[in-house]
Amino acid sequence: MTTKDRRREVRISASDDNLLVEAAGLTGVSVSDFLLDRAISDAASMVEAHHTIRLSAESYEVFLAALDAPVDPPEALVEQSRRARQLKRVD
Repeated sequence: MTTKDRRREVRISASDDNLLVEAAGLTGVSVSDFLLDRAISDAASMVEAHHTIRLSAESYEVFLAALDAPVDPPEALVEQSRRARQLKRVD
């Protein structure tokens, strides 16, 4: 079992508190357990959505085609790259 050694506090209105108490009661858990379960679930979903790119089949094919396409960098970028190679590192 994971040790719960951290604490978070929030200030809420009486109406929000009543709603949370009722929702927790409907699920048969304490308000703290209800809040923690919902917060962890929502947080996990948000992090997954942030780390995941979802594409339609058509968009995926366009993406793969772009990866496979020949590289044609702008001339200014090529010139900058040439100048950067001439620099010597001083330790």
